Amino acid sequence: MNQEHFGTMEPKKLFVKLAVPSLISMLFSSLYMMVDGIFVGKIIGSKALAAINLVFPIIMISFAFGDMIASGASVKIGIKLGEKKEKEASEIFSVALLFIFILNIIFAVLSLIFAKDIIFILIKDTQLAEQAYKFAYVFICFLPIIAPFFAIDNYLRICGKAKMSMWINISVSVLNIILDAIFIGYLKLGIEYAALASSLSMSIGTVVLIYPFITKKVVLRFTKPKIKIKEMLGIIYNGSSEFFSNISGSIMAVIMNSFLLNLGGAVGVAAYSIVMYIESLIIPMLFGVIDSVQPVISYNYGSKNNKRIITFFKITCTVAISISIITMVIIFVFPDFLVRLFSSKSDIAVINMAKTALLLYAPSYLFTWFIMTVSGFLTGLEKATSSIVLMSAESIVLPLLITLILTRFIDVYGVFVTPTISGAISAVIALILLRKCIKNEIKPS
Repeated sequence: MNQEHFGTMEPKKLFVKLAVPSLISMLFSSLYMMVDGIFVGKIIGSKALAAINLVFPIIMISFAFGDMIASGASVKIGIKLGEKKEKEASEIFSVALLFIFILNIIFAVLSLIFAKDIIFILIKDTQLAEQAYKFAYVFICFLPIIAPFFAIDNYLRICGKAKMSMWINISVSVLNIILDAIFIGYLKLGIEYAALASSLSMSIGTVVLIYPFITKKVVLRFTKPKIKIKEMLGIIYNGSSEFFSNISGSIMAVIMNSFLLNLGGAVGVAAYSIVMYIESLIIPMLFGVIDSVQPVISYNYGSKNNKRIITFFKITCTVAISISIITMVIIFVFPDFLVRLFSSKSDIAVINMAKTALLLYAPSYLFTWFIMTVSGFLTGLEKATSSIVLMSAESIVLPLLITLILTRFIDVYGVFVTPTISGAISAVIALILLRKCIKNEIKPS
């Protein structure tokens, strides 16, 4: 399959060809994150699990700027391919990758200088802070190599190589699990080796992903970096919603962890970590489906095929809500099993709180799928401002206000109820923005 099929292939058939490989890729990626959590929680302990949850938002902030360029460039590349301007698409691709690489070298250097102080300021528990820094340090060292992984994977899918992307992602995930089993399960090494397992496997994945572009086996080519200032600003604008979502989500995670530490201590953080590990299986799956369709949205937006855009949006919604409902049912039926995957039998307090947290958090999936789908849809149509409004409400403004109110009445459990209430309100905002976009921009022709 090549990118021209984005505008010609029957929608359901094309969706399956794009979304299924992406869904499987994300499923395996999510599974290795869960396996990380299982190894760390059961073998190293709940404090190590809490340390990872505390520091991971800070690590994600380092990735945010690169993700902004990757996401913004993907939209531009898709539109250029839809307009049959392959040379210009390759120029954008080359500039974007170069920019991502340079940015992450800068962030790696800055992080090596300042990360330790920042972590020890944010995490008052010295033992937790030491564990968190050990974990973060490994990611910082590998940042320039692993940060481009997601961008190159996305560009490969834009070129119509969804199956190749799937197999590479599966291989990376399986390698990560094997390394976890060796480092933590067999050798009984520390928390930093969980990070090393992820970093080594992703580094190899980056090298393998870039091979088709070097050998010119796909439509995008490495060219002399050349791009107009206007287009570079357009890339930053299109990627700004992704950037804002990453930054605001990471900042809110730091804030939520502060609430948890103050109200529930290390037990509260560990309980929330278990909820987040389970979410790390579901959200990437939803993202995989939505992200796989985004190149099709951008391609058809470039070729003015509005009816096809709406068709793909409807198909995406159907699949996304199905995943979310199945997830919620599994959580309500098997909460004990899910919680005990990540905790040893002796962590009774963590198990009890995590079970309650999981059940309170589960209804949020009724709204998350719709918010994510609309946000991805708006980004694919270069409506970054609307996407930013939605993501700012969903990821920082509403959660902060609702958490401040709820924790006054129901203590630490207010943190676990917040996602459902903020999600319901954000879904209404998403519907309003979606209706406006359809009315003004993409009425079927």
